[in-house]
Amino acid sequence: MRKQFSQLAALAILCYALAPLVAHAGPLSDEAISYHVQDALRDDPRVDASRIEVSVKEGVVKLAGSVTNLAAKKFAVAEAMKINGVVGVIDEISVLPVFRRDSDIANAVRRRILNSSVIESQGIWVTCSDGIVSITGQVGSYAESEQAALLASEVAGVKEVRNLLTIKWATQRSDEEIKKDAIAALARDVYLTGLPITVEVKDGVVTLEGLVGNAYEKERAKNDVRWVSNVKGVVNNIDVEWYEDQGVRKQAVIPSDSELKAAVRKVLDQDHRLNADNITLRTSFGHVILDGSVFTHHEREIAEQDARNVPGVAWVTNNLFTRVDKREDWAIADDIMFNLATDSLIDGFNIETTVKNGIVTLSGTVHSAYDKAHAADVASRVRGVKGVVNNLVVSSTNWKKDAELVKSIKRGLRTDWTTWWVARKINVTVKDGVAVLEGDVNSWKQRTKAAEIALHTFGILEVDNRLTVKGVAYPWDEHLYK
Repeated sequence: MRKQFSQLAALAILCYALAPLVAHAGPLSDEAISYHVQDALRDDPRVDASRIEVSVKEGVVKLAGSVTNLAAKKFAVAEAMKINGVVGVIDEISVLPVFRRDSDIANAVRRRILNSSVIESQGIWVTCSDGIVSITGQVGSYAESEQAALLASEVAGVKEVRNLLTIKWATQRSDEEIKKDAIAALARDVYLTGLPITVEVKDGVVTLEGLVGNAYEKERAKNDVRWVSNVKGVVNNIDVEWYEDQGVRKQAVIPSDSELKAAVRKVLDQDHRLNADNITLRTSFGHVILDGSVFTHHEREIAEQDARNVPGVAWVTNNLFTRVDKREDWAIADDIMFNLATDSLIDGFNIETTVKNGIVTLSGTVHSAYDKAHAADVASRVRGVKGVVNNLVVSSTNWKKDAELVKSIKRGLRTDWTTWWVARKINVTVKDGVAVLEGDVNSWKQRTKAAEIALHTFGILEVDNRLTVKGVAYPWDEHLYK
């Protein structure tokens, strides 16, 4: 009897420990949400979870504690929002970076803005007081405003960024035109299509009303309409209430070639981060081919990302070439090395930069696959860069066994709001720190998000993404290597 009781007690303890991981038919408990948020932060190499306190009440997550850089604070909030069951996030995280003089911080932000391939506007002013950066002036698009704030947030020593830039649009548009484009932007988003969201516009300010099932969806809706031309601001009155059947589109969308081409064309033309005048499109059974040219390597990446995000796109081949303004290789290399040296996420890494005819080669070692990707992104945003060859080697100090890494990735797929719909369809294997994802998902966004989750798992050195999109035969071999 005593033995039987012990076995039952052990079973009860095991069930209690595994309770947060069991599939649920209704909303997750606050305890389960807290478990999943903490787990997501622990597995993320960009965040030191040991310094962040997590508490949950009625689905609202409160994050407190401190981090060493502003980027880590943003990552923590963003990851918490994506956890299934989260209806809101209260951010009380303090940024306590290594001390740097305000003048050094301001100079680093100014130089990043000046050497950016995205920001063309002149007359941007940068000041810094006690680690708080203020950016003032006037720019020609929301893309420039966001890029300036992003560049500032990545600089080591920055505690906060106050983006006070104003936008002077080249042309004026009516509220009705803005409303039409905002509705279309929400309809194109695979994570928001079909949700009861209404749009109203007055004097260029968009008001969103309706209901979504997750804090991530609410924030995503705001970001989608913010990119629409001539939007002055967004009032986000969307309510969040957990619904098991709301959210990501369940069925794969299979538009005709002409419909898909028109949808991709619309997205490219509306993205103010790139000039799409010289981009031509070809489509075939969900396969989109980008031909033509853009002005920067960063625009080339944005065009591909835009095409990937259109519902119905199953694969993208990027044949775009860059027609950048000629700069001396030494000047490009000098700007890249400066940006890397002052970056809060990769400061201190031994990265060697060489440039030949505008093509950048990065070599050296970093700690995670995310660090490797981020370094390439930093380089790609510098004026004059035609392409980036990323030869960085990931040398992780985390010696988790492959089986543990598989469990971490699968757990991340199950608990992330954007992938839990298809988590069971994804097979994960890991060998020597290299993750391989296989299976069939409903959209390219789910495919790329699954890869991001694996990439951001601490201990993963590389991700081989072999996921395919449902409904597409894939008559080419290209997908096996991406």
